[in-house]
Amino acid sequence: METSKFKKVYLLINLPLLLMFFILLFSSFFITDNGAVYYIGIIARVILGIWCVFNGIWNYFTDYYSILKNNRFRKNKKIQKLAWWLLFILGVGCLITAFIGYGFNNVNKPM
Repeated sequence: METSKFKKVYLLINLPLLLMFFILLFSSFFITDNGAVYYIGIIARVILGIWCVFNGIWNYFTDYYSILKNNRFRKNKKIQKLAWWLLFILGVGCLITAFIGYGFNNVNKPM
């Protein structure tokens, strides 16, 4: 029972974040205003950073359900912690660069 509760919490956090990120990512292909694409890129990078930080912490410190690890087919239930540490570092890097003002690559800040 407790495992399914954590699975619901995990999916309740992850699915909206991924959905928002992909909607912003694909909507930027159809928007022609350079200023809007610049700010959409920053928001998308913040969302990706939050997603990476959350999944890095969740997978490093817990052994609950995750879409990023599959323990069904593994005989050794222990997972490597380095991958989750790198995912956390990637998320922090995304957040830092987003707050500096970098969005999508090759999109300049509107004047």
